[in-house]
Amino acid sequence: MTALSSHASHVTNNQVANNNYVQLLFNEPDCCGMAIRDLSIFAKKKTILTVDEVRFPKTGVVSIMGPSGSGKSTFLKALSELMDENLSHQGKIDITCVNSANKTNDRRMSICSHFAMVWQKPTVFPCSIWDNLKVPLRKRNVPRNEWKGLMEHALEKVGLINELDKQWTRQRAQRLSGGQQQRLSIAMGLLKDSNIFLFDEPTSALDPVATEKIECIISDLGKNKLVLLVTHSLGQARRVSDYCAMFHHYDDKGMLCEFSSADDFFNSPASPQSRKFIMQETGFK
Repeated sequence: MTALSSHASHVTNNQVANNNYVQLLFNEPDCCGMAIRDLSIFAKKKTILTVDEVRFPKTGVVSIMGPSGSGKSTFLKALSELMDENLSHQGKIDITCVNSANKTNDRRMSICSHFAMVWQKPTVFPCSIWDNLKVPLRKRNVPRNEWKGLMEHALEKVGLINELDKQWTRQRAQRLSGGQQQRLSIAMGLLKDSNIFLFDEPTSALDPVATEKIECIISDLGKNKLVLLVTHSLGQARRVSDYCAMFHHYDDKGMLCEFSSADDFFNSPASPQSRKFIMQETGFK
């Protein structure tokens, strides 16, 4: 990935995206949280995903949808720089919603420091809840005497504090249920103090009750942060989305084919790929 910038690239109104269904919203710096341009991902020199241009808001939930293999998860991995050794990528990402933990404009910082990542399988360490939660605090150099208060606040935000043992600091993270572990992962993201959350199908293995809890957290996060959510569930996207992005296959590679508000996407999808995807998922034309 090319340079990370703390200032958004400006796109004038007379510039048109290569794909007519990708709405270039958030022209003003005050509302643009992240701009992506000319992103390409390669596997052994073969292009497997391209994103010509898209701009995301500073706050809100963006649901990323599309058929399997269209590059949704790969897109998140490229943003977070968690690429497979067989993959390479190039492009430009400009971020304005720099996390409050790192207000410096140090270009040497890894771009992944700006993201909190929550994947399909909960990423908790085989140790105590305390030891899991202290990882992002240590990386931020937060004084130790502040740890417990910040941890309890994060656990409260994800609805876990009242579900844990009284001696939760010693409780093993792996004793938690799958849904609880996923919420613990989100709490770790909160303690990282990033302003962008990346979710890759975080509820695909959860029951409806656990799913509802995660969706409520995602909606709440979107009030103050930018959330990118990969989901195969149209119902979930309808419930939590402010904006929608659709990926599809074209010429043996994945491409971003549509970006719009959630209302536009679900009420009048512009691209034929989006209309087909919605029809296949719902059974209605």
